[in-house]
Amino acid sequence: MHIRLNAELLSGLFGLVLAVIFYLNRGNVGFLSSVFPNTVLVILGTISVVLVLRGFVAGEPTTLALDGAGSVLIGIAVMAVWWLGIKYVGFVTASVPLFAGLSLVMKRRAGPLAPRDYLVALAVALVVVGGFYWVFSEVLGIRPFRAPLL
Repeated sequence: MHIRLNAELLSGLFGLVLAVIFYLNRGNVGFLSSVFPNTVLVILGTISVVLVLRGFVAGEPTTLALDGAGSVLIGIAVMAVWWLGIKYVGFVTASVPLFAGLSLVMKRRAGPLAPRDYLVALAVALVVVGGFYWVFSEVLGIRPFRAPLL
C-alpha cells in the first residue's frame, strides 16, 4: 500500500504540537534547571516552524510505502509493554528481554538465526542495560529503577 503525503508539513506540525505540549508541562523550576529544557524547546520550535514553512512553500507530496508497517507496529507495541513493565518488574528485568528481543528481530531480517545469535543478543543486552543502570545509579545518583515486585 502506498500513500502520498507532504512529509515536511506533517513533521513540522507534529514538532510544533510536541513543543506546545512540553512547553505547557514545564512546571515551576528554577532558572538553572530550566535552561536546558527551554533551549531544547526553542530549537524544536524553530526547526518545526522551518519545516512547516518549507512544507507550504516547496513541499512536494512524497510517496510512502506501508509494506513493512506490521513490523513497525509490533515494535511500537513491544516498546509500550516495556514502558509499562518497568513500573512493575523494574528497569533491568524489563529491559534485558526487550533489547535482546529487538536485536533478534533486527538480525532475523538479515536471514535465519543461529544459536550463537541468541547468546550474542543476550550478552549485548546485558552489557547495554547494565551500563545504563550503572551510569544512572552510581554516576548520576538517580535511582528511579526500583520496582514494587523486585
